[in-house]
Amino acid sequence: MSGTKCDKRGVRKRFIQTTLDFGSNKKIRKDDKVDETSAAKMGSSKEFEQDSMREILASAAEKRMEESVSSQSQQKDSDPCVLDLEHNSDQLAEKYSSVNSLKDGNNTREPEETLANLREDSMLPGTSSYLPKCSEHINVKDSEEKQSHLDERTKINDVRRVSSEGSNEDSPTLEYNNSQPLFSESDSQDETSTVTVTSSVSTSGVSLGIELSKLQRVSNFPPPVTALKTEKGMTVLFEPNFQKGEAPKPSPLLYQDKWDANHVRMPCSHENLYPVVSKEGKKEVKSRWELVQNSLLNDISSSVDLEESILLYNSRYNKRWNFEAMHHFFTEVVDRSETSNFFKSTLPQIVQLALKLPKICTHPIPLLKKNTNHTIVLTQYQIASLLANAFFCTFPRRNAQQKKSEYSSFPDINFNRLFEGRSSRKQEKLKCIINYFRRVTSETPCGTVSFERRSIMLASNFPQWKESQCQLGNLHVSSKGTIEDDGKGMLQIDFANKFVGGGVLGHGCVQEEIRFLICPELIVSRLFTEVLGKNECLVVKGAEQYSRYSGYANSFKWTGNYRDTTPRDTWGRRETEIVAIDALHFYKSDNQYQPDQLKRELNKAFCGFYHKDVPDTQVPAVATGNWGCGAFGGDPRLKALLQLMAAAETNRDVAYFTFSDGDLCRDIHNMHQFLQSQAVSVGELWSVLCKYNVHIQGRKKQYHPKLYPFIFDVFTSYDSDTDSMGGTTKKQDCEDGEGRFSSPDYRESTP
Repeated sequence: MSGTKCDKRGVRKRFIQTTLDFGSNKKIRKDDKVDETSAAKMGSSKEFEQDSMREILASAAEKRMEESVSSQSQQKDSDPCVLDLEHNSDQLAEKYSSVNSLKDGNNTREPEETLANLREDSMLPGTSSYLPKCSEHINVKDSEEKQSHLDERTKINDVRRVSSEGSNEDSPTLEYNNSQPLFSESDSQDETSTVTVTSSVSTSGVSLGIELSKLQRVSNFPPPVTALKTEKGMTVLFEPNFQKGEAPKPSPLLYQDKWDANHVRMPCSHENLYPVVSKEGKKEVKSRWELVQNSLLNDISSSVDLEESILLYNSRYNKRWNFEAMHHFFTEVVDRSETSNFFKSTLPQIVQLALKLPKICTHPIPLLKKNTNHTIVLTQYQIASLLANAFFCTFPRRNAQQKKSEYSSFPDINFNRLFEGRSSRKQEKLKCIINYFRRVTSETPCGTVSFERRSIMLASNFPQWKESQCQLGNLHVSSKGTIEDDGKGMLQIDFANKFVGGGVLGHGCVQEEIRFLICPELIVSRLFTEVLGKNECLVVKGAEQYSRYSGYANSFKWTGNYRDTTPRDTWGRRETEIVAIDALHFYKSDNQYQPDQLKRELNKAFCGFYHKDVPDTQVPAVATGNWGCGAFGGDPRLKALLQLMAAAETNRDVAYFTFSDGDLCRDIHNMHQFLQSQAVSVGELWSVLCKYNVHIQGRKKQYHPKLYPFIFDVFTSYDSDTDSMGGTTKKQDCEDGEGRFSSPDYRESTP
């Protein structure tokens, strides 16, 4: 590493340490050891910063006052909403007097408190509150809401000051709304699965159809489970005979390595070599695992140390990887005491968990490749060790992004992308990940998780949709609730990317990514699951939930620890079954109604919903929602029908969550009721969808009929025709994509 590079890292390290020690709105604690010279320098620098800030804020507020008074005189006669200007003017005058007293040095409040309040009230760049302008249209309601907002922020600032100045030196300060201390060992803030989890969906909403409690769940009829053993189509990485409550022992006892294209290339493999430059300047290859061990066993006391340690065995990415998200997280997002606790306590345990890999994962892990049916069963402790290695970016050959690289058809697994940038999403993701590691390092998990790649190889094994006589099953549709909370015991759908996990380690933060964050054991599937084909899905059973959350996408927030009490089956898996099915991405919305695209989505859903060895009367319902909609361009009303059709073919009922969309909830319920009342089969519904595709072809989008009204019209016009013809009609088929369509073959007599 060059001297310039070392100098830059040293400067950054000193800057981050300074931020940790003397960051904004944080006081030096009584037990901090600072020599007199450093204290004098710090005090002088602090006074200079305060004097400069006083001048800037005072000038800005004075200028704002002049603009506000001028605007008030110009708009008072013409502005129809100047109901509260006199009140606002009084507030401005009071703030202006505070600014003047600060500028003159006569203010009796503590300088930091005064500056903090002025930061809240000013419009300087980087602030989150604003000073109301008299020229704005202000009504009484808006004024009350703004005042309430300012009062709430004042309370938060008070909590911060009390926390930093209180007698309890170890109590963490409140750094963000509604979040709990990340590294607290107390379970007082934990929430178990018996309590409704906070989510972004309102508790009030629309719920229609069959009652949710009447849908089939695993707990109603626990399915029989075969003996757990390694056999053709299944790899078990531990001793199958283990006591309940004890972590299963790895099998075999000694580490076995397979360094080939069909197995995960493990970081601890003796074949894992890395080019280095010796002290004499010669190029040579060394065991990369030794580099990892030597690097991670060094003293790591800050995020800069952690970055340097990771780059020691990833030196070719020195100039390509950045760790801004990680640095920002530990210097700006979490409290200093929490940061200190992480590097002194939690991180060393994660290091030990990672370095124990050859003793924890002793069996070669097969890759779940395309067009194969195979199941891998791991212990939760083995998954934790694998994820610890992903956190430290130790997996070889998984960083290359070129199309011809060995793992180009696999998702990335090393966490380097999670550490990049300064997006607020990354900060919330890091909270979920670190909370997971805090949990698994403080108490060894004792369960297991299975990952099954399911491929339906023969076209004849898929339903003949055009000819299907299956009737639609029961439906519960709701605008409130979530799949993971209200779908407990059901088959829960992951709206997946074909690279499972999607953008969980990057910027993505929608349904799939959120599920992987609150259940981080799902992330390990990215290590061995190749991109999904059109006839494939991934079924995961046993993944545990570790975190609570609220929001979605940019509003996503980690809201605390979560204790999952879902029962386990005889294999030690939580009775939580998640299936990842990827929808097509439609850049042109009309394409999704074409017969070949309809068939692809139906087959994909069927593959995910498929079951065997379970009586039809005991098959759990499907918990799903707007699969493939949003960024993928799918029509939620069409996707609801397709999932109902696939569920009918697999004898499953459906619980459908529209995520606060009440209109969609009513539309799906009304359509389902109508189709059931007409005893419409899956084949008949397929024919109508094909007819709709022909109807919209060649028309401008603004002239397209809506899908559901079109289906209603087809059926009602058919009823009228049969009535006029004495109740009989000629049966005609719907040709796939040929353009020769007539009224579908429903029934010869319509009630």
